[in-house]
This record gives sequence, C-alpha cells and structure tokens, in this order.
Amino acid sequence: MNKRTVHIVQTLSHSTEPCSISGLAQEFGVSERTIRNDLTILNVFLSKESLGQISLAAKGIVILPDGFSKAEGLLPVEDTFAYKMSADERKELGAAILISATSYMTLGSLADLFSVSRATILNDLDGIKQRVRETGLEVVSKPSCGIIVNGEEGLRRKFLLGFISGEAPIIGKWFSLPENASMREDAIIIKKILNEQCHASGCDVPDQPFQLLTSYLCLAVSRGRRGMCIGESDVVLSGCSSENIGPFERKTIKLVSQYCSVDLGSSEVLAFASFRQKLRGQGESQFNIYDMRVQKLSRVFIRNVSDCIGVDLNNDYDLFEYLSNHLESMFTTEPSRFPENPALTECVNDRPEVLSAVQDNLGPLEDYAEREITHVEILYIALHVCAALERRKSQKAKPRVIVVCDGGVGTSQLLAEELRNHFDIKIVKVLPAHDTPYIETYYADLVISTVPLSSCPVDTVVVRLPLREKGYQTIRAKLATIEPVIRLADPEEEVTAQGILERIEPIIRERVPDDSELIKAIRLEVWNCFHATQNLESQLIAPFLHQLLPPSHIQLDAACDDWRSAIRLAAKPLVEMGYIEERYVKSMIDDTVKYGPYSALVPGFAVPHSAPENGAVKMGMNLIRLKNPVNFGSEENDPIRFVCVLSAVDHKMHLRAFTNLVDLLTLSSNGFFEALSVARSSEEASLAIEQFEFMII
Repeated sequence: MNKRTVHIVQTLSHSTEPCSISGLAQEFGVSERTIRNDLTILNVFLSKESLGQISLAAKGIVILPDGFSKAEGLLPVEDTFAYKMSADERKELGAAILISATSYMTLGSLADLFSVSRATILNDLDGIKQRVRETGLEVVSKPSCGIIVNGEEGLRRKFLLGFISGEAPIIGKWFSLPENASMREDAIIIKKILNEQCHASGCDVPDQPFQLLTSYLCLAVSRGRRGMCIGESDVVLSGCSSENIGPFERKTIKLVSQYCSVDLGSSEVLAFASFRQKLRGQGESQFNIYDMRVQKLSRVFIRNVSDCIGVDLNNDYDLFEYLSNHLESMFTTEPSRFPENPALTECVNDRPEVLSAVQDNLGPLEDYAEREITHVEILYIALHVCAALERRKSQKAKPRVIVVCDGGVGTSQLLAEELRNHFDIKIVKVLPAHDTPYIETYYADLVISTVPLSSCPVDTVVVRLPLREKGYQTIRAKLATIEPVIRLADPEEEVTAQGILERIEPIIRERVPDDSELIKAIRLEVWNCFHATQNLESQLIAPFLHQLLPPSHIQLDAACDDWRSAIRLAAKPLVEMGYIEERYVKSMIDDTVKYGPYSALVPGFAVPHSAPENGAVKMGMNLIRLKNPVNFGSEENDPIRFVCVLSAVDHKMHLRAFTNLVDLLTLSSNGFFEALSVARSSEEASLAIEQFEFMII
C-alpha cells in the first residue's frame, strides 16, 4: 500500500460528506483511473481484515462498508506516519497527545510515535510545553517517569475539540492512535442519536454546529471510558446551573451513555448543555428575545406594502417567515456586506411598484434599526416581495423541492430565495446535509444540494455556489423531466376556503361595493363551513390563534400586584398542563429584568416568552385579563391589561397564531380589543378570538 492509498484512507475516514472519484482525483492530482486502481488495492486490504468492500454509486460516489471506520487504526505505523510533519505540526500533535494522555509519557515513546529521533523531540519540547501552557494546563516532568499534563478536564477537552475539528493531516495521526481508534465507530452512533433528538425537539442545527456537537460527544465518550470525566468544580461549569439543562441535553446524554457503553454523569449533562448554549452563536437555530418585535414589524410592513401595490400578501406565511428571518439577520449585523448583483437589480426593476412600496415603508424599519437602510438592503427586501408575487402567478401544482446546503443559515435561505425567484417550485424544506436520512418524510419530488448525497431516495441535482447559468440549466432540465408527473396528481389542488373566497369576494365587491359587513359575514360563514375539514397537518404544524386559546387557556379579571405576578399567573395553567416547566417562568421574569419590557407588544397587551431550552415542553398559549392593569416598564405600551404567555418550542410553529394576533391587535377599528375587554366569560372571549380571526384570514 503506497502513501497515496494511505492518505486516501485518511481522507475517506475524516470526510463528513460523501467523496467521489473525481473529487479524490482532483485532491491528489492524479487521474480518475489511478484513483480507481488505488481503491482496488484498498479493497484487497479491507478484504484481508474482513472490513467489507468499497463500492461506487452513481456519478462515482464512494460508498464505504460498515467496517471502514476501523481501517485507519489497522494501517501499519510506518505508513500512517509516513507523512513528513513540520516542526510546528509535531508540536501541535505532541501537545494533543500529552493533553489526552492519562499517564506519564517519555521522550522515547513520543519519538517512536513520530518516527523521529529522541533529539528531534527534545528540540521540539519547549514548543510543545508552550502550546500546552497556552490552554491553561501545566506540564510536569518527573525523572525516570517522563512528562504528564495536569489541569482540569474541561480545559483538556477545549483544546482537543479545537484540534480534531481542523483539517490538517496530523489529525489523522492522532485518530490512528489505539486509544482514539474507537471514536470513528462512536461517531456513527452519536450522529444517529443527535439526528433523532434534533427532530424530536424541533431544533434545526446546520452542518458545522452539528459536527461540533458530534465531536464534543465523541470526546466525552472517549475520555469517559478512560475515567476522565468533567468534575463538579471544573472551570467549564463556572456560571452554569441545572436550569441550563433541557430535555434535549438529558435525553441525548442518556442515549449516548446507553449505546456507547459509558457512564456519563450529571456534570457531563451540564457541560454538554453549556457547550450547546455557546454554539448558538455559530448558527444553531434559536429563539431570540427580539424575534417577536421583528415579526411584528414584518407583519405590519407586509400589510402596508400590500396596500401600496394593491395585492393582498397578508396570507402568504412563507413571505412572513422569510422576510422575518431576513430582517432579523439584517438588524443584527453591520449594513449589508452583499454587493449589488446585476441580476438582483434587474429582477427588482421589473417591478418598480414593489421597489417604490418598499421605499415608502422604510420608516419603521429604520426606526427599529436606528440607522438608514442601504440601497442593497432595500433591493433584498424588495426581492422577497417580488418572489411572493411570483408565487401568486399560478395556482397550478408545483414541484416539491428540498434544498440541502452545507453553508450557514443565511446562505441556505438566500439560496432558497434565489431558487424560488428563478423556478416555479415549492420549497418544502431547507436542510443541512446531515439531515438527509429524513428527506423521505417531506414527500419531495426533487432535492437541490450543494454537496453530493449518498443513497438519497429522491432525485437529486448537485450545484455549486454561487449559482451560474450552467447550474440553472441543470436544474431546469431536471425539473422538465419531473414536472408532468407532479401536475397530474398534486394533493394541493383540493378546494379550500381561501380559494373560494378569492373567487367570490371580487364579485361581491363589484356588485355591493360599500357593504363591508356583508363581506365579513360571508367570509365567516365560508370559514365555518370548512372548519371541520381544514388540513389537519397544517393545523398541527402551524395552529391558528383560536386553537391555542380555547376557554381552558383564558382567565378573566385576575388580580395581580405587578408585572412579575402577572407573568406567574398567566403561566400557571401552562405549568399545570405540562406545556412549560417552572424554570421557564423564572426565565421570562429574568429576561424582562435583563432586556427590559420586550414582551409589551402593543398598548395594553404583553406576550411574555423565553427560549425553548429554558423549559418549553410543547407549543401553547395562555391569556389572562387583569382586573387592574399593571406596568411592565414600557412608556409606549403601559399599562398592560392582557398578558398572553407563549411557549414556543422553535422558531416557526407559532408564526401563524402570532401573525394573526398581531393583525388583530394592530388593525385599527376592528373591535377585537374591545370584544376581549367586555367578554363576560372565558367561553365568550374564546369565541370572539375565533370569530375575529376568521375575519382576517
């Protein structure tokens, strides 16, 4: 087995995504035939070790056998370390080996591992010690015993996690050590557990944070097997408490302990929760304390733009979701880093009325951002509106498409919006690459991916970013082959209440132009007729407001002394019914102290909420009407008479109910607030919510 074949083994072992013949040929600077010959030689080695055989799928995708994770650990030492390391690489690897060691190591043993002389290691020793000390650990030398590193386990793992998350060849050397070889098999189990728990908790994790979570748990398992666990006084737990732990962390550590045969105690659960909390700044989907303000802003903006262009976009929940996400990203970063794209400008210029409407309604956005919205940012906002108008052009069935992207959340959403703008498709989900085992559950007709996918059960088109004309042509050609099949039998062609209203309302307005009460009565009757047969899946995924606020979730004329007691009282039924934990109530109060009256949504109405990991169990709401209003500290919206606690388990499920609530509270002269104020019972208040909600949808 030559050096290149050894390096191919290392590349296949370390890659988080499927490799292809062409990709390997490009990486090693040889022909595809040479790579095929190398794989043939490698299969002979795998066969001798009873590890199975490498096979090739369509487009030369390399399919690894189940036993391949053991291959690198079985390579001869002289081949594994044949790569000639630089002095800096030896120091980095030497530090990793010493930090992970549980006993003394001699210079001779290090020299043997590196296949260099003892004198070479001696020359590197000061650099190795310096690298260890930079992590906050201590190097201790003892005559006749050797060298050992002392310090807290949390600091060791912090260094090792950073080390194994890199891409340098020396990482392969570290994984080939006998004590680390099992991490490959552990990673397979851990990825499955993480995937299942992410889906069970409704948490979207992009590929990079997902890989870091996997690596972290692999280290925890490997270190735990060697008796090196996080202690209760470890520095990584400083400032952490059991309140940081949610069902996701508890269940994940429990399953990892069970299936990886290692005992990970309560300190490990807390350490994992702390690590996951830090990852939220690196792209994991989270429920930001300011989300609701941005969503309210988006809702009002869409309504105003709809009025300006004369097209009702208020029922386009896709537009609301995409625009809210875009504005949140725009408000939390520096003014747009994106250059002005000619294609973007051309698309928006085709709709001058949209650009004008967006410009005319920038005031509230600029007030919130406390800065001027740039020209490029205006174009991107207008693009979202243009895409919504394109979606309205045709009522015919569209191909159901899943987008798989290995970039961050922002990149994924921009790609999805670009695809919507160019093709007549329905994007049903944007997934990170590690989520592909769940693709079948979305009943998609096509997958558009930025990375190769192995064993994907749905037709797949692989594209490269940024999208060029060649990529558009590839997608267009594939859509042309599947479109006729989809259009023959698409379940979305069913008759809906909204579809009927869109047909009959223009006729009524033409014949009886001044009778708005007639329109409301007909709209309510149509919705009532369809109420029993509404799409159940849609209601479960995104319920209506009245479904979250039945009589059992409304209490009238409650007595409270201040905003704290109002939040506790509004949350009490949700705690008793199992929607939230007690710590969620404390978190809402703590958030208000820390961030101010963020929950005071409009004058007289507050919607307290917190992040899902603070104790949200399932989505729900509970509304109280106070006998005497209390102040939340909001000059603009005090005093507050209605407090509606929201338990949001993710960034999306509550959107329909919340958007309808915003509309009901902000539309002038619709009578909703007054109806809630004079309701004599919970049943009467719940009925009013249902009736008014049907009038606006």
